[in-house]
Amino acid sequence: MKLFASIATTALITGSIWGLVLAQPTVAEDVSGAKSSAAPVVDNKPNNYLRGVTQTIALQGVPNLWDKFYARMDKANPLPQKVDRIIVLYQAFNADFSEAEVTIGYPTTAGAIASDLTKLPDIADAKLLLKEGKHNEAELTEAWQKIDFAKKPYAVVETHYLNQHGLPEASQMSVYYKQ
Repeated sequence: MKLFASIATTALITGSIWGLVLAQPTVAEDVSGAKSSAAPVVDNKPNNYLRGVTQTIALQGVPNLWDKFYARMDKANPLPQKVDRIIVLYQAFNADFSEAEVTIGYPTTAGAIASDLTKLPDIADAKLLLKEGKHNEAELTEAWQKIDFAKKPYAVVETHYLNQHGLPEASQMSVYYKQ
């Protein structure tokens, strides 16, 4: 029964995320219509850390953590403009997988102030549950059902890709098993 509650919570969380992101104002369009001829800056450094909010909570409490994340990302401390995705990292699960250490944040590199960073698992160890694309709540719930809890997952990563206006346009989900 706890698995069903976890899946239902994930569906609720995903719906809340999309609702909150869609409720944000979009970036103003360039009125002049002039195109920038400058090439985009490409960051070749690996982004193996998350900067955001972390809390050990019951999985039903993840929507509240989203509220904390958005409260932290206010006008005084906005998301960097180059952010193209928001990641939800579930790790350190309890025995019945009803509670975890959850981090919601954006990818970054380790800097001088690394106390608020959470290390992402190595992508090479990931087992893809849901390919990048537009997915409804049923597909996200089905992806959670594909997790083999007998293999003792140590992390689940939901990646929500954003368009140029900061609105979600695709999602992806991966699981990491203990070896």
